Amino acid sequence: MTLRARLVAFGLGMLLLLAGLPVAYLTWPARVPVAAPIDSEAMTTLHGLQDQNGQVITEHSYRDRWLLLFFGFTHCPDVCPTTLSTVAQVLERLGDDAERLQPLFITLDPERDTPALLAEYVGFFDERIQGLTGTPEQIQTVADAYGIYFKKVPTQDSYMLDHSSTLLLLGPDGQLLARFPQQTEADDMVDDIARALGKAPGALQHAAY
Repeated sequence: MTLRARLVAFGLGMLLLLAGLPVAYLTWPARVPVAAPIDSEAMTTLHGLQDQNGQVITEHSYRDRWLLLFFGFTHCPDVCPTTLSTVAQVLERLGDDAERLQPLFITLDPERDTPALLAEYVGFFDERIQGLTGTPEQIQTVADAYGIYFKKVPTQDSYMLDHSSTLLLLGPDGQLLARFPQQTEADDMVDDIARALGKAPGALQHAAY
């Protein structure tokens, strides 16, 4: 099945779900977020990766931007597209403040997820989401730096990935501010991001500290 066909099937499934019709699909187990603190220097592991346009990420790429990181892969049956749909809702509800936030979809499957494939994939949800890829070694380094688990799971014809499904909110200095479990509602994420941006009072519900 092509990427476009998978995305169309996902979109139809979401419409059926919203309509209250029963939809059966595979749900990969959500991993418990790693509780260990993440050093702000972990953001340097992004340097050298490529975005979906083939541009190499440098220390200047995300200057003065908050980052929302999610690790996944384009062949993911449900967790990744569902999460990216939530990220798209977050961007819409943030309004103008979304310009200060850069969502990143970092592939855990660089062998199959080319920049062109990532461009088509993230663009289906929101063109403001940036897809990143690199060598398998680079991806492993980034995943390790952010405490992201992933493992190949053989299938009859190919393989899938079992992986952490947590979203990470980073400040412009690379400091980890919040961890959002995969089931977090868009409104709850918007509330915390607004607080992180200084747009709303109160402590973050999903604070990582």
